[in-house]
Amino acid sequence: MNPFLAFFLRLLLLILSYVLVGWIGYSIYTDLRKGVVPTDHTAYPPIAFKTEIDDEAQTQIYSSDVIIIGRDPACDYTIQNETISSQHCKVSYHHKQWWVEDLDSTNGSYLNNAQIDAPVVLTDGDELRLGQVFITIQIH
Repeated sequence: MNPFLAFFLRLLLLILSYVLVGWIGYSIYTDLRKGVVPTDHTAYPPIAFKTEIDDEAQTQIYSSDVIIIGRDPACDYTIQNETISSQHCKVSYHHKQWWVEDLDSTNGSYLNNAQIDAPVVLTDGDELRLGQVFITIQIH
């Protein structure tokens, strides 16, 4: 190979490398200047659980994407009732809808008197029965 051609190809490769690095730097600079920073500030529509236990009404409003309901104090929505499992069911928000699924509870979970065998979409006014506890769902 001609030494002049080898020198020219090496010089061309070096220049293209600097152009690539410069293009990457410029892209990062313009993205940061525009304020394009990946964030995960997704707003979830609030969901409220209304429960009446021993003639005492209890309402909890949540706006997180996952809510665990059960008897365990570590659950998001704790219900102290012997018919409720430690982690009875999970309410989650995805695909722009609220969903409920049973977590292999002992006494089962029912939505509008139908047993929950797979994740089911929740709507405003639905009635969720966990053991012997009834929860009315309000989606805001």
